[in-house]
Amino acid sequence: MSEQVSENFISVSERLKRFKPNSGRRTVKHYPTGIKKLDQMLGGGLYAGLMFLGARPGMGKSTFALQIASEIAAAGSPVLFYSLEMPSVRMEAKILNRAIHMRYPNSSLTADWFLREENNTGKQKEWKLVEKVGEEISGSFDRMYIKERKKLSVSGRDIVQDVEMFMNEKKEKPVVFVDYLQILSSCTGNRNATERQKNDENINELSGLSNKYDLAVFVISSLNRESYREEQRPLRMDSFKETGGIEYSASVILGLQPRNIRQPKFNYEQEMSKDIRELEIVFLKQRYGISGMKANVSVDFFASKDLYTEKGASGKKTAQNVSRETKTDIKNPENTKVLLKKCKLTPEEAVSQGVNTEIKDTEAENNGVENTEIQNTNLEYPDDPRERLEEEFRKLL
Repeated sequence: MSEQVSENFISVSERLKRFKPNSGRRTVKHYPTGIKKLDQMLGGGLYAGLMFLGARPGMGKSTFALQIASEIAAAGSPVLFYSLEMPSVRMEAKILNRAIHMRYPNSSLTADWFLREENNTGKQKEWKLVEKVGEEISGSFDRMYIKERKKLSVSGRDIVQDVEMFMNEKKEKPVVFVDYLQILSSCTGNRNATERQKNDENINELSGLSNKYDLAVFVISSLNRESYREEQRPLRMDSFKETGGIEYSASVILGLQPRNIRQPKFNYEQEMSKDIRELEIVFLKQRYGISGMKANVSVDFFASKDLYTEKGASGKKTAQNVSRETKTDIKNPENTKVLLKKCKLTPEEAVSQGVNTEIKDTEAENNGVENTEIQNTNLEYPDDPRERLEEEFRKLL
């Protein structure tokens, strides 16, 4: 009897002794998003729990979530992306379009171009580029699965069952994305369920999935109509439809909105017509970190390129901005030329961008072949944000 009690009831005193390296204590795994400041605010990236993203139309919610999912998959973690609004071919075209513009920023191709029937004939130059980039990135997505809606109604319970089937087959835990909450039908099949009841049912199912299996679950949500009526109304917690369930169940609630929404002459339609939409990621809630204005992350959305970058950064790859999709092992000297080629940099340009290039004369070893090593601490990612977060917290006091 005493042995059973000791196994089921472990005191806090005993648990505190486990706070040391390799003690078997429970740790938190983070999945970097590819947006460095966002990862810093999250303590390293997405983590187990229920996370919500909301925004008005035109902010690129699906594109933003898909970019994060792509980065996580390219880093080696399995991803299940439930695209309930758009067919999978549309999402795949977005992935390819983003990859092309990261390599060729001046390309005129778009995700829609790939799917136009009239482009199936001719256009050999364009299709050769598409095929080239597709081959370059294909190996980065062998652990990403886009699940489109195959039947009229899909509920959160259906997603839970599908994720469980995946884990039984693959024997690994995926990061789950759901696009989006309001499309999900009632879990009980009750056609008379109110919008609030339906949303709460699905939130409970997805929250249970996250808690039971310790999974990161990222859910896109639409906003209520009150958020659309006032152009200069910044996002708030009550901007979400039937926000009760979201507010209490979520570990993190993010919003996307224009950076200049608080300016007196802000015009929503004018902002959405820009080639580069200047946005900010707003932390409306973060259970384990700071939220509010201090946690905002400024980003630029290149809508025609299906690409998000941090404020001021271009879509073009540099040695400091190499996506995980094509990241080269720079510790291997043989890969140096590959890295420079992908970044479209000469060794001199690499030095100007802050990359330390050390050229060793290994003529005796390599029969006159020049060996170039690149060491770039900026590519080690992400940084430990704890010291910076402590400083931010002190400022709030």
